[in-house]
Formats: sequence, C-alpha cells, structure tokens
Amino acid sequence: MNIYQRVITFQGPMDEVVPWAVEMTALVNDKTDLDVSLWQGLFGGPLGTMAWSTQVSGLAAVGAASDALAQDKSYLKAAEKARDWIAMPGEDHFMRVQHVAGGGYTRPDVGAYAEVTNAAPAEGKIGEAIQWSVEIADLHAEITHQTVLFGSVDYGEYGMVGWMGMSDDADGIDRGAEAIASDDRYLKSVDGAGGLFRPGSATRRLARRIA
Repeated sequence: MNIYQRVITFQGPMDEVVPWAVEMTALVNDKTDLDVSLWQGLFGGPLGTMAWSTQVSGLAAVGAASDALAQDKSYLKAAEKARDWIAMPGEDHFMRVQHVAGGGYTRPDVGAYAEVTNAAPAEGKIGEAIQWSVEIADLHAEITHQTVLFGSVDYGEYGMVGWMGMSDDADGIDRGAEAIASDDRYLKSVDGAGGLFRPGSATRRLARRIA
C-alpha cells in the first residue's frame, strides 16, 4: 500500500477556498482513476493548509493521473482559479506503508481525524528505528483502539518515516490521547527511543477529512 498526498497552504478567503477544494476533489475523482479524499489541517501546520490524499499502487498511477489532468481543460481552468490564494508552493508526499497496526485498513469517512507523525532516523540507526517504529505503532493501536499506519516517506528529508493514526471523530482523538498519557508502557517505550532519531526532526499534525 502506498499513500500519495498533495499538500497546499492557502491564504485566500476560506469561505471560497474550501468549496473550491471540494469541487477540485470531485473533479479529480471524475477525470482520473484515483479515489482522492480532502483533508483540512487543524493543528501542527500553517492555517489554511489542505491535503488531497489517495491510496495508489505506485508512482506510475500518480504519473498517469497527472498526465491526464495536464491535458484536461476543465481541470486546468478550475486550478487557475486558486492561483492568487496559494500562500506558498505546495508539496507532494509519497509514503510506502510497511505496517498496519490495529487491524485492516479502512478508508476513513468524511468527518474522520488523522494524526500524522514524522521523524528521521539518526545516522546508523535506520534499522533499529524502523523496528522500534513498528513496535510503537502496535502499542499505540492496542492502547487507543485506532488503526495506525507506519511507513517510509520516500522523498524530502532522507530516511524520514511516518505514522498515521486515525479516529472516527474528535472524541476518539481525545480518548486516545488520555489513554496514551496514562499508559506507562507507552511512555517507557518513547523514552527508550532516545538516540534512534535525529534531534528536532519529529513533527506532529492533526487533520480532518472534509470531502
């Protein structure tokens, strides 16, 4: 399983940006073989951040969709509308999922929340870091009763890995955070990971699916 995302931060009026982003999601799904969902960034990133996310078989599927859209006049015209709303260049992310904790993966419904954590292994520690990452994903899923995906982030900072934990609603996120905070096993495991990752490389974001 691979997850492709396009992340863009907008500075335009959100009462116009959000409906446009929803329309673009439907347009891409209509014009390509992708099944794209739209996520709105809530915490951990710039305000106005939107992410389009889809499960793909590989980079070839992304390339085929991009080629199709580049030739589609209706898509190009709709994309042009957002030109003055974009605050900074967007980024494409590609995550190769290596482990699914907490049962089989089911695509989150509209209204679901996703916590995304990224970190880069320290030099010479990639193997140990990945082994620990799988273990902490399993423990997180056990404690929170959430599905957690773990994988490598292929492009950007070298060696970056990521976890995606999903919940049906905000209450689930709150319950998970409380359970994690009170579980000694989790805290000891995190403390024991000292030295496995580059200092300052870890980030954590929260997003909600809106389309």
